[in-house]
Formats: sequence, C-alpha cells, structure tokens
Amino acid sequence: MIKKVTFEVGQTYKNRKGKYTVVAIDGDVMRISWKKGKEVVTTVKLQSRVLENIQKELEELALMKVKVASPRRKVAAAV
Repeated sequence: MIKKVTFEVGQTYKNRKGKYTVVAIDGDVMRISWKKGKEVVTTVKLQSRVLENIQKELEELALMKVKVASPRRKVAAAV
C-alpha cells in the first residue's frame, strides 16, 4: 500500500537523484538541497508523485519475488 508523504522542512527524503533535505515549503512550492550544495525549486506535488512511484515500483518488485518459485533440488534416491 502506497502511503501519502507529508514533507517537513529540515527532513531528508530520497528521489531518483538521491537524498535531499527540504529547505523551505511555501504552499505547493518547495526548495530542496542535496549534500553537495545544489538546491532546486520544485513542487510538493511533483516530489510526492516521484516518491509514490518509487514506492509502487518497490512493491511490484517485492510481489514479483514472491511469485517466482524457488528452484527445488533433486534429491538422489537411496539405493
């Protein structure tokens, strides 16, 4: 189940470019910063969608692992 993300200033999140910290939020506009100092202005809506898509992909991968049967070893019969 995909959970809704609530961004908070000062908290760290991860998108496809890596971990970032939320520097400021003003309505739907947010400023985020990566460790190397690069900052960008983006929207809460866009970053929420990115995180939801990542969560969805991880859930799908987990389901695929469950559906794949593990190979069984053949046990030689005792003679």
